[in-house]
Amino acid sequence: MRKSLRVEESMTIWTLRATIGQERAIAKHINKKIETKKLEVYSLLIPESLRGYLFIEAKDIENVDKAVLGIPHLRSRVVGEVDISELESFLVPKPTIEGLHVNDIIEIISGPFKGSRAKINRIDVSREEVTVELLDSQIPIPIKLHSDFCKVIESAAGEHVEEELTMVESATSKEGAEKDKGKKEKEGEEEEEDIFSEFFKT
Repeated sequence: MRKSLRVEESMTIWTLRATIGQERAIAKHINKKIETKKLEVYSLLIPESLRGYLFIEAKDIENVDKAVLGIPHLRSRVVGEVDISELESFLVPKPTIEGLHVNDIIEIISGPFKGSRAKINRIDVSREEVTVELLDSQIPIPIKLHSDFCKVIESAAGEHVEEELTMVESATSKEGAEKDKGKKEKEGEEEEEDIFSEFFKT
């Protein structure tokens, strides 16, 4: 959820700390209070990549405190003001191409192949294009698409990590099995020695 932040000398931005997952609910409560009490609060920003925080733009700190007083799940107001330059990374949308990876399974959301599922084989960052193969096609034909036409269904970003974890788990299991086997063999040898010892005693 985001409204444009206006930059004027009489308006300042503050940071609010919230319970993670409750940011939008808090924003709705604040909006309702702003309308009811006619507060001079001009915008709210909920950064998607910074969970547990909201930014509020208002005329002064008194209006902020009135807007947030008694709001559920709002933990605190961070001391100090925020410069607009610190929020630029949240205000400028990132290109879709940055969220795509080779081997991602995507749904084509525009153009003649709309609704089809495909696998990304190549990414051209400079042109913001991807080369894909349709999964439903019997003959794999490379198709070039603009990255905005792609909606990721299954991401391949963690593919190698999962493989490495599986290998580690397999190696650990194998090592554990070998240790158990060695332990059992040792116990068998000790038991055999005890039998022979008892035999010679008699």
